[in-house]
Amino acid sequence: MRQEESDLSEAFKVFDEDGDGYISARELQVVLGKLGLPEAKEIDRIHQMITSVDRNQDGRVDFFEFKDMMRSVLVRS
Repeated sequence: MRQEESDLSEAFKVFDEDGDGYISARELQVVLGKLGLPEAKEIDRIHQMITSVDRNQDGRVDFFEFKDMMRSVLVRS
């Protein structure tokens, strides 16, 4: 596994608190709250964030969706 893939996998595990292979709105809210981000207090904003990367529209973010999102963020920065 390439280093980038390994790093993304570790980052995904931080968000996927229950280890089910998906990031739910609640899990995202918890992590954003731990980071002190104001978005954590707005569940509508959390759902918007999920929807923006949720390609298969199942209401949660899987590793491949997370990886695509992170790569697009890294490319822009």
